[in-house]
This record gives sequence, structure tokens and C-alpha cells, in this order.
Amino acid sequence: MIDEERIKLMARMASFEENEGKKVIRLTEYFQSDYVAFQMMKTAVSATAAWLLIVGVRLLCQFDTMIAQFYETDFAGMAKGFLREYLIILIGYVLFSYFLYTSRYTKAKKEVKVYQKALKRLSVMNGTGETENTGIAPGRNKSAQRERK
Repeated sequence: MIDEERIKLMARMASFEENEGKKVIRLTEYFQSDYVAFQMMKTAVSATAAWLLIVGVRLLCQFDTMIAQFYETDFAGMAKGFLREYLIILIGYVLFSYFLYTSRYTKAKKEVKVYQKALKRLSVMNGTGETENTGIAPGRNKSAQRERK
């Protein structure tokens, strides 16, 4: 006789694996600090590129005024103002990304723990009593998984 509870559990697990599970499982293969630091670096690069584009457009819009008043323009003061804006924007975006990606990692870790518990439960239902080698090892990074192989 087919166990209805086991079929429901397998269906939920398959749904998780097909939908958000791929991304979540891949994300938790990294250490939290590595994942968050990498995402913060990507944010810093993106914020820098966006800031450079905005400053470029602003300078192009004011180019005729700057040329007309070339000798009266305080380029050092203007550069300090741009640098101040850049640092404020960069720090804001990097802090935002830190909190965002830390919370995403924590949420993903919880989802993987639930998934692993479901795997153990399914293993017990099947009567094997052993957990299957899923390749999901919380707290391990990719290099540690490669060493196991």
C-alpha cells in the first residue's frame, strides 16, 4: 500500500527543489561571510559605475558653463563635492546590501534546514534509517565539498 504522507512529503520536496531550492541550495554552499562580502563588492562596483555615469552626465550638461568660466571655476572644490557625494552613496548602498544579503542568507539557511529534515524524515519512512548523500552540507563551502569527492 502506498503511504499517502510519504507521497505528500516527496511532492513538497520536489516542488522545493524545482522552484526556489536550486538557488537556495547553491547559496548555502558558501560561508555566510564569503557570500555577503562578494555581494557587497558587486554592489560597490555597480554603485561606482552608476555614480560615474551620473557625474559624467552632470559634467556634460554644465560643460559650456565650465568652459566659459574656466579660470573662475574651483575644480578642487568641485572634486571634493563629487567625492563626498560618492562616499555617501557608496557607504549607503554597501550597508544596505550587507543587511539585505545577510537576511537572504539566513532565510536560505533556514529553508535548507527544513529541507534536510524532510530528507531525514523521508529516509526514516523508507525504512533505511540513513540520510542520503544529497551534496548539501550546511556550513561547508565549495572547496570542502570538492575535497570530499
